[in-house]
Amino acid sequence: MVPFVIVVLSSFRASATNLWADFTLQNWVLFVENSGPVIVNTFVFAGGSAVLTTLFAGGIAWVIARTDAPFRRLYYFTLFLVFFYPPVVIETVWIRLLGENGLYPALVGIDSFNIYSMAGMVIVQSIRMLPIGMILLIPLFKSIDKTLEDAARTSGAGLFQTVRYVTGPLLVPGMAVVFVFSFLISLESFRVPLIIGLPAEIPVLAIEVYQSTNTPPVEYGFAMAQAVFLVGVSLPLLYLYKRLLGRTNQYVTVSGEGFVADNVETGRWKYVYSTLAGIFIFFTVIVPGLFMVYNSLLPYYMPPHIMPLEQIVSSFSLEGYRALFENSELLAAAKNSFLVAFISAFLLTGTGIVIAWVVNKSDIRFKKLIDYLAFFPIGIPAVSLALAMMVLYLRFLDFIPIYGTLGIFLVAFYIKYIPSNVRTMETAVLQVDKSLIEAGSVAGASVSRSIYSLLVPVIFNLTRISWILSFSFIAMEMPIVMMLRSPETPMVSSILYRISNQASSGAETYAFGVCITVLFVAVVLLLHTTKYKRFNLFRW
Repeated sequence: MVPFVIVVLSSFRASATNLWADFTLQNWVLFVENSGPVIVNTFVFAGGSAVLTTLFAGGIAWVIARTDAPFRRLYYFTLFLVFFYPPVVIETVWIRLLGENGLYPALVGIDSFNIYSMAGMVIVQSIRMLPIGMILLIPLFKSIDKTLEDAARTSGAGLFQTVRYVTGPLLVPGMAVVFVFSFLISLESFRVPLIIGLPAEIPVLAIEVYQSTNTPPVEYGFAMAQAVFLVGVSLPLLYLYKRLLGRTNQYVTVSGEGFVADNVETGRWKYVYSTLAGIFIFFTVIVPGLFMVYNSLLPYYMPPHIMPLEQIVSSFSLEGYRALFENSELLAAAKNSFLVAFISAFLLTGTGIVIAWVVNKSDIRFKKLIDYLAFFPIGIPAVSLALAMMVLYLRFLDFIPIYGTLGIFLVAFYIKYIPSNVRTMETAVLQVDKSLIEAGSVAGASVSRSIYSLLVPVIFNLTRISWILSFSFIAMEMPIVMMLRSPETPMVSSILYRISNQASSGAETYAFGVCITVLFVAVVLLLHTTKYKRFNLFRW
């Protein structure tokens, strides 16, 4: 709540390079006069991305969760690679796959596709959000009672009629949740608009806030007004998201006796569905990863469908990897990013468990207020939050010397990601009866000891997932890093963005992307095989 109040107040007090000057309405006058096209771009980008994400995620989730198509489990885990592709690098890969002399336009028989366009931004953004939509939809698909579909089939309805008249209506609230959530994320999206939109001169609000605070002439007041507008749009969407999430309970089909949660038998069509899903995942997830490896071995970009194979093979080298491990600045940035992500992930997971338990299982007064405060930051876009941190620790809390250190990132990341961690751990906590902790208290254990020794082992699997997601998101975070970075605190995202603009650093950038992806996959595999042992949590 404090960051929101600070941003609002600062929009009336900040002026040029002064974060806190005399009261003025000039910032809002400038915003009203100059932000019309930017607002339109922002809504078109967010709306288009949300529509495409919902369609993509709905189709893939249906194949994985509702059909008997082969390789469903493989498809599910493969999609999570999207989370581990580092910022800047993966956007550059898509520019080369879809842009001038791109592989994909050549495969479909067209001369070129203008990746530096609104359509290009929407496509890349929707693919980046696909795993999130899938995570939201698969549990909903799994919860549909198969007997409803069987009854429709018995009545003579075909597969598509069953989807239209039975399954479809049950999924409408869930699909609406994915759309609103995707819109909310795209509204504050930073990576795609920065790498693709900025060169194409397609400004959106998040990038305008960044430009206003980092490009001369600096206008903090104008940036504050833009940030407030972003929050003003996000909060009603957040309310709508929660309402839609509540409406899904009106379509509950998981009952007690007679409920059947099973996949629909699609006959020979299962191979068609599996093939279509496999092709889509291959070209949106696997090929970009392979393309990243391919470019890391080349001194400069060689379109594989244009250049002679002999020339490409003869140009392969490990020079990019050698340059990477000799780049002390990039290695220091990786060290900082992983350290901050490691500490933040533990803080978020631990406090997420405690807050979820207090809100759902305790008798503490004001627990609804605690729940609201824990969820509220999700409605504050990252650039707005970063501006609030800037004002808070430079103007009001300047006696706490964390601005310009890694500490400012820890605080900002904690505020940004605590809502998602609480919601993740809430799913597990709701399955545990509070008598488990009461039994520990009867045995003489403290509440904290009971939670660690009794609750954590029960919810360990979800705790592990929460830690992995927090670590991967924070390590690759871009908007907060770009807004709060300093020369003394290099971070992965900011360094990657800077060196990606250097013509001689292509192989090195892609090599870093390959190493980061392999590292994340290795961490996930290690955690996946880790079993809970008392006093040995996350030690391998």
